Order: sequence, then C-alpha cells, then structure tokens
Amino acid sequence: MPFLSFWHDLCLIIDMKNINLHKHKIFRKTKDVLFFDITMPKSNASDLVIHDSSAVSPPDDNLGNKQFYIHYHQVDNNRVVHGSRTFELINFDWDRPYQIVKLDRNSGALKIPKKTYHRSVSCDDGSIVLNQSERDDLFQAKKEFKPVSIAKNKKLAYILKTVKPIIIKI
Repeated sequence: MPFLSFWHDLCLIIDMKNINLHKHKIFRKTKDVLFFDITMPKSNASDLVIHDSSAVSPPDDNLGNKQFYIHYHQVDNNRVVHGSRTFELINFDWDRPYQIVKLDRNSGALKIPKKTYHRSVSCDDGSIVLNQSERDDLFQAKKEFKPVSIAKNKKLAYILKTVKPIIIKI
C-alpha cells in the first residue's frame, strides 16, 4: 500500500463503473457551521462556475441543438457548493456511453475524464460549482472550451437519439 502523506488522501471515493465521486470530509462542526476538507490531491487549477438561474452550459446552438464541451487536456472534478446541477455525460469508450448525474452539496466532486462530452443544467435557483481540475501542460482554455454541437457530430447525435441514459442521483 502506498504511503498516504495527508489525511485527506483517505477521503472516500465512490465508483459506479464510470462515475467517480471524491467525497469531502467534515473535520469540524460548530453551531450552524461546517468545515469541509475538499482537497483534490491531483488538482492544479480551480474554476468557480456560477449559474444565476437554471442556466445550461454550454448553451444550445443558434438552431436549438444541444452542445457539449469535451476536454483533451483537462480532467474536471466538479463539486456543487450551492444549489444542484445535473451533468449529462457521453463517453464513446464506456459500456454505457450516456449517463446523467444529478449533484448537490452532499454529493462530492464528480470526476469527468478527458474525452468525455459533457454539459450541465442548474436547478431553477441556480448553482455554484467549484471545479478542481487537473490540467496537463498542453491545456489551452481557448481550445478546451469550444462547444461541440450535435448538429456537427453525428456520433454524438446518434448516442443521444438511440441510447437510454443511466440516471444517477447522488
């Protein structure tokens, strides 16, 4: 067994075949206050993503077609800190390539691997997500955040039309 240098390395990781969650650890409680350790050991970047309403990210294209992000040089670790958010995930390499995961503050950080198409929708009141991502040396925001429309990706459109998604509420 490898040496664990930090106690947060012992945090629970939930694995549901292709869905991985890194749970937080509450290390202190006082009246009406919780202290969470949300450390992600391999994270080298953090993005705070705020949806003020039931926003969709990325938004549909000009013709109303769904769009998805796909990263080749970033692994996302999305942790809802306020509200709830539903993630639609499509990965051509998975046995069940289409999965929908609903997260809230208690869910933990959802790991979205490289080469996974993904989009998210917030609850009616909006949500706040902390993405503790893992970026490699080739990461460039302009290239990693170009939405892909299902109108321009036939394989993605085919999955959406023909595959029944696995729906997971954490």
